[in-house]
Amino acid sequence: VRQIGTASMLYLADNDDMTPPIFWFNPLDTGSYPSSFGFHYYPLLMLPYTNNEELFICPHDRAEDPLLMDSDGRGRFDKKNAFYYYIMGANPSYGYNYRYMNTLRFGGMSHGRPKSVFAGVSATSFNSPSETIMFAEATMKDKTAPGLSGGYGLVKNPIGYSRIEPPHAVPVPPEFPPHSGWTGSFPDARSQGQLWGRFDERRVLVTWSDGHVSFPHINELVGEGTTEREVNRYWNGCGTNCD
Repeated sequence: VRQIGTASMLYLADNDDMTPPIFWFNPLDTGSYPSSFGFHYYPLLMLPYTNNEELFICPHDRAEDPLLMDSDGRGRFDKKNAFYYYIMGANPSYGYNYRYMNTLRFGGMSHGRPKSVFAGVSATSFNSPSETIMFAEATMKDKTAPGLSGGYGLVKNPIGYSRIEPPHAVPVPPEFPPHSGWTGSFPDARSQGQLWGRFDERRVLVTWSDGHVSFPHINELVGEGTTEREVNRYWNGCGTNCD
């Protein structure tokens, strides 16, 4: 996790202090990662700074789920899986605070669903980088997701996930479904924004925006107050200076 933090600092230095997008999509650019199908999620974007795919998978993150198996039944860790690099990018052990680390635009419709276009933001826009979450242990469990073999289903197992969600609702463009904040009750992962501790069920490893790492209780990642700015203070960049 600390090495991922270091890699993120190197990425910022090489990209005019702009954070990586959660993914960028170019169907014509499968290049080194043909099984990504053009989806370059943040682990693939950061690979030049880590030179190690295994960094993005915690040794305790070994769950499989039928939705991530290809038509021949190969799981997410099998490099022969027809979607291996797509899964490696979309389902690492650590989710990205993309709501505040990215901007979101409407890129038209695809198969009846809005197509997301993400771009990074300037890291200097965060007033308190040492108190702003960048990555944390995450799971896709309890999300409805497209299966690799077609159709949609509910992820039932604690596989990793590339996204984490802030506790308070965040406005989104009208074309997209609203983000309603943390809902439901644990162990439903949606009750804590897809955060998922693999060493302690109530604590998660966090990489902060200045590159340092800590192991806070999940409740410590919810700010005091009632407004989006206050409740999401450890996600939106203002930290303890939000008041």
